[in-house]
Amino acid sequence: MSDGSESRSAAPQEASASVSESDVLIIGGGLVGASLAVALEPLGLRVTVLEALPPRGPAPPSYDDRTLALGSASCHILEGIGLWSQLAENATPIREVTVTELGRPGRVVMNAPEMGLDRFGNVIEARTFGQAVMKRVEALDGVRLDCPAVATGLEQFAHVVRVTGERKGRPATWQARLVIGADGA
Repeated sequence: MSDGSESRSAAPQEASASVSESDVLIIGGGLVGASLAVALEPLGLRVTVLEALPPRGPAPPSYDDRTLALGSASCHILEGIGLWSQLAENATPIREVTVTELGRPGRVVMNAPEMGLDRFGNVIEARTFGQAVMKRVEALDGVRLDCPAVATGLEQFAHVVRVTGERKGRPATWQARLVIGADGA
């Protein structure tokens, strides 16, 4: 007689061809999820990225005309994972920051050169970032992009996590040792 705990402590027995297996499953192919997939590439892991929104052009619609202010630490991280070289020519340096409060007197102005810095960071359009990161994701052998795909359920076992949902409108199941939620929800 079983108390049901075996199903949570052991790996699922019914793994089949319909279950997509990977080491890491990233739910969300936006700025964070796609960049993480690129960062994991040198580790030789099998990574799957689920993105709910179908592409409109070379990147998902979450990469739109908004601008992103990236601090210098973020730019260094992007350089370390090999993305900054594709972004730098379209980035605008942040050399001055003015801090004010609406309706209140006073302000603070920070000037990067006065602080011995070249810049505080950079501003880049989300669409430009998205095109560069998605191009890189699609070129990586160890990364698979499932788009459009939506996760609707999650079940944790001792050594794997099983995620259920839909891929291109059909039921789908993914299984990974680690699941990362990067979908903004």
